[in-house]
Amino acid sequence: MIDAAQQLADGLENPCRLVTLHRDIDKLHDDDGNRLGQSKKQHALRWAVFTMAYGAIEAFFNDILRGNDDTRVIPLNPGRLRDAGAKHDVRLFTNVWAVRTRALLQDRPGRRSRWVVYSGTQQLNAYLADMKSLRDLLNHGQDPRSVSNQSGALWPLADGRNSMRLMGAEGFIQACCDLASQSVVAYGGRAADLPKWPEPKRSGLAAEPKPDLELVP
Repeated sequence: MIDAAQQLADGLENPCRLVTLHRDIDKLHDDDGNRLGQSKKQHALRWAVFTMAYGAIEAFFNDILRGNDDTRVIPLNPGRLRDAGAKHDVRLFTNVWAVRTRALLQDRPGRRSRWVVYSGTQQLNAYLADMKSLRDLLNHGQDPRSVSNQSGALWPLADGRNSMRLMGAEGFIQACCDLASQSVVAYGGRAADLPKWPEPKRSGLAAEPKPDLELVP
């Protein structure tokens, strides 16, 4: 379990670097003088951040739950992962589990994503279902803006579709860390057993403190 958590931490390093890169190039221009910030080139980074993080957390759960002779991939689905954990006598995705991510909050001023906690079975199911919908669309070369938004974690567009902003992709990285940390605790681990989770460089509103979680030290 500890080795799998460390592998996940290592796997999340590059997504974090891409988040930092996205911010670094915000005010830069290409050789033709076109601004890179707010360009399609910059926007494409969010999909790379998300898909890399999704692959890393899915691999983590498969490493700790899948049998040596089982080649079937366990999807990032709370019910399926809970059932797989039960076979190992481990209680995963209980109703006290939660994740931190970033979302547009209607009761907050401004149009910036803020830290939000999704807790309990219903909220986690909705959040991870949206993330799986987005991953499947990206994997099959379909329009990611047709993603579902049952959880409200994605950014609603004027045409009725939904999108993931950079902070949403960054928030998913944090959600991956929280899921893995709670898994280590469920297996009997302690705070000292957790790896040092990577984080992108943050400043301004992006650097606001994260809310605490009950099960994550």
